[in-house]
Amino acid sequence: AKEAGVARTTVSLALRGGEGLAPETVEKIREAAEKLGYRPNRLVHGLRSGRTGLIGVMIPPMDTFWAEVLFGVHDGLVEREYVPLVLWSNHRPTPDSEADQLAQVHRLVDWRVDGAILWPLFANLYQEHIREFTDRDLPVVTVDGRLPDVFDADAVLSDEEMGAEAVASYLVDLGHRRILHLAGPETQAWSHDRRHAFAACLARAPACELTELELPLTGSVDDEVRAALDSPSRPSAVFAATDYFAEACYRAAESLGLRIPEDLSVVGCGDLSFAARMSPPLTSVGQRPYEMGRTAARLVADAVGTPGSQRTARLERLPMTLADRASVSPPAPLVSPDG
Repeated sequence: AKEAGVARTTVSLALRGGEGLAPETVEKIREAAEKLGYRPNRLVHGLRSGRTGLIGVMIPPMDTFWAEVLFGVHDGLVEREYVPLVLWSNHRPTPDSEADQLAQVHRLVDWRVDGAILWPLFANLYQEHIREFTDRDLPVVTVDGRLPDVFDADAVLSDEEMGAEAVASYLVDLGHRRILHLAGPETQAWSHDRRHAFAACLARAPACELTELELPLTGSVDDEVRAALDSPSRPSAVFAATDYFAEACYRAAESLGLRIPEDLSVVGCGDLSFAARMSPPLTSVGQRPYEMGRTAARLVADAVGTPGSQRTARLERLPMTLADRASVSPPAPLVSPDG
């Protein structure tokens, strides 16, 4: 005010838009603010408006997929003048996990976030604590998974039916009929959808024999995969619910002396950064993590300020596409027991 030679109330009006002030006065005040390096105090603004401009984000950069999701969340929120406040608890279960999860939720609540974006595993872990957000009328969006309907949370998912159809058609058209699906836990929404969509697609194909093996997301799964492949009636093709499961399949095949793709075709899911560097390069169903992050940012930003009673849970599915590489070929001819 002193620099511009005006009253403090005039400065306040100018910095809030300048309504009712002469344009030359507003310009003089803005020039003074720039000269003095003035920046608005968002904390004070938050006290006045009831909003902080912060969005809580519980998405750890576990791999390149989630890193891309975070990039999308960041860019989408910043474009809408929001700041992501990124937190997560120890993603490896410990005796104190429950307390740690609640503590992280409370940190976001204590900073008065305007909404929250969660990844599926944390969303499941935090189901006991989701009310900490929803009871305060804060919008919640999950990425690559969804919460029970009771929470009225938005969700950004991949089009699992599209991905399953792409894999099933690809394998069946090549002649594969004995197919193993390495599925994730049924408790995970993405795994449930992926598993059942793939089964439904193969059920429409003639004479297909589908075997499903449910695997945990943590710890080694090599022994279970090896046992599934170590059989005279082993599958000719494997659809792995994650690229990590596909990696385990590669290791199991090598230990059994099976060649990929000559003896065993393998398709992964996620198309993570290492998929193209595997030997042979892995055919994988690609998701759109960056777009998923941006979509989550848009959904939560659009919901801020709208009372929960006026919000309807939204679900958006993004396309999946098959990245065809060198890990799939037509099945090898069956060899009779007598050779």
